[in-house]
Amino acid sequence: MKKFLAASLIALMAGTAYAATDEAKENAVSTDATAATAEKQPETMSLAKLKLGGKEITVMIAETEEQRKQGLMNVERMDENNGMIFSYGAPVEKACMWMKDTKIPLDVAFINGEGKIVNIEADMKPLSTDSHCNTAGPIYYALEMNAGWFAKNGVKPGDSLSNE
Repeated sequence: MKKFLAASLIALMAGTAYAATDEAKENAVSTDATAATAEKQPETMSLAKLKLGGKEITVMIAETEEQRKQGLMNVERMDENNGMIFSYGAPVEKACMWMKDTKIPLDVAFINGEGKIVNIEADMKPLSTDSHCNTAGPIYYALEMNAGWFAKNGVKPGDSLSNE
């Protein structure tokens, strides 16, 4: 089952997900309003509503190489139950994240093809080039949320992300 979450994200992008409008993006994240920052923002990303830890979360979907490289760089703040999911499209043995030009502290959950969290790296420091890598086998996704979100919501390895 390639993987439960892949099918869920595809269904979300085709159905219940929607293209991020300027207004929707403002509700999800707040960025510096300068022209230079606007030029650095990735192409329009789809948004999806998912469930994790009993909470509904809204995530931007970074599915292209350009979007994954950009990530949450230059974002000034992010609402509590919002995040970004990085979709790799194929299994990745060792995925690493860094915080270069990322202004807000984040945690990242690495997720396998069934939507199960296999590893969480907590407390990634803003503007750092330290690597935060998956250590628990192949993953298809990485989910970035505000620092402390996973712990606050009791989310741990073994828990599953869903679209229900």
